[in-house]
Amino acid sequence: MKIQTTLTALLAIIPFSSALADPPVEKKAGEKVEKPGGRCCTVLPKGEIKNPVFLKQDAAKKVAEVFIIATFDKSNYGMNFNGVFKSEGGYEIPFGWKIKVTFCNNSAVPHSVMVVEEDAAERKINLGADPYFDDAATPKPNTLGTTNKIEKFEFTPDEAGDFSFACGFPTHSANGHRIFLKIKKGLKKAAFIVPEKKKPAAK
Repeated sequence: MKIQTTLTALLAIIPFSSALADPPVEKKAGEKVEKPGGRCCTVLPKGEIKNPVFLKQDAAKKVAEVFIIATFDKSNYGMNFNGVFKSEGGYEIPFGWKIKVTFCNNSAVPHSVMVVEEDAAERKINLGADPYFDDAATPKPNTLGTTNKIEKFEFTPDEAGDFSFACGFPTHSANGHRIFLKIKKGLKKAAFIVPEKKKPAAK
């Protein structure tokens, strides 16, 4: 517990502010979109950027293509995927579907993504290098190897359950850099779920 507290305190003083970038720019038909600040925001599917899109799917082929952007905005000190953190939102995918992941780190701070069990993502300081499902991670997720890179991987979960897309860099997931991945039997369609906006307190 003492080690965890120390690591959390150290994490809090990392200068995130200089690493944050603007969210993806909407693309009009026939218009080129430049990478803002040399980042990789243009990883989103061409012609389908709507608010923006973080999911494409083909129910007939049982394929879900997910787009995960680390440090999408400034929420949770930049430790978010697609603007979501602390597993308050994420993906629901039908069991038996292949999941294709395109990952982009929009920050100068090291981030990665890997699939782990939901409880491990919340409590473990170091998630290690091995994802729960084979091939379900960016290369060397607990090292500096994924800064400002676009990485792609795909996997097919062999069991249903509650998992997380979590940042594998030590302390990040435990400090909220994670979204849920729910693999559900009987589900007909994949979805990206965002948390409901909290209503302002009545005066």
